[in-house]
Amino acid sequence: MTESEFQEFLITVGYRYNSKSKSGFNTFEGFHTIIEFLAEENRYSLLLGCNAEDMTSLLHKLKSFSAENKTFITKALYKDRRIKINVKMTVDSDIDRENLKNVTRYITELCKSGIILPICRVCSRNRKTGMYIVGRELMPICDKCIVRKRRQYERRRDMFIKKKQNMPAGLAGAFFGAALGASVYILLYQFWQAYGIWAGVIAVCTFAGYVISGKRATKLSAVFCEIISFAAFLCAEYCAIVANMAILIERQGGGIAVTEAIESTNNSFSTYTILNSVIFEILIGTAIMAVIGVAYFLKRKYTRPLKISNNIL
Repeated sequence: MTESEFQEFLITVGYRYNSKSKSGFNTFEGFHTIIEFLAEENRYSLLLGCNAEDMTSLLHKLKSFSAENKTFITKALYKDRRIKINVKMTVDSDIDRENLKNVTRYITELCKSGIILPICRVCSRNRKTGMYIVGRELMPICDKCIVRKRRQYERRRDMFIKKKQNMPAGLAGAFFGAALGASVYILLYQFWQAYGIWAGVIAVCTFAGYVISGKRATKLSAVFCEIISFAAFLCAEYCAIVANMAILIERQGGGIAVTEAIESTNNSFSTYTILNSVIFEILIGTAIMAVIGVAYFLKRKYTRPLKISNNIL
């Protein structure tokens, strides 16, 4: 189902569609319900924030409703002051529409029964709420909480804007971090040759060095840090093998001979088994550094303050 098809689908069950959160919402008698479309899980989720005055009765009603409608409901539960009902998707949109209508009809009747109260998503109190988009999430929030969240947003936004990127200092910090991480890699390699796992140390040190000295992370900084950490990893891998070879030569009574260790290392690469092992370590290390780079990018993304919309009701 495409986004436009889902939008048309929601309209037929009486819900409004919001493109930012990619979900639908409806309001009745102070309650705000949200419908999410989860294509990868092959289901719809209907969410309702509420506080149960009689939890036993509510749980019993949800359990009974779930048992009676197993053909189209995966789960109906009340947790963390939210009712969540998962509705199975089918290949027939008419059946989906009817099933979703049945769920929304049940929720409406449940609200009218008076055993639950509408609440603010932030403070969980029974207050008059509006529907706001925080980041990309639809949230029913009361007036007091939205004022407080806006102040927090403005504070975080000002702090974020003040953090101006210093690319030269960031790159210098990244190089220093990469050198430090490479040194740790070489040292750890002598104790445990962990198939390139220690490459994560190099990546962490590189990204940390950039953030500490560069102040602010960007998409471009993530690319630079990945390139620097990868180059440092290749150098550290070679130096670690040379150091390991030098230790073996010394143990055999050959003394400390760096030139001989380098020659022995280069000659060992002609052996298929050793070369294959080194390539495997490089692949594992590259994968680990890529994961750390993605985590860094996500952190950079989520450290930005979440935008708060006006009341969309």
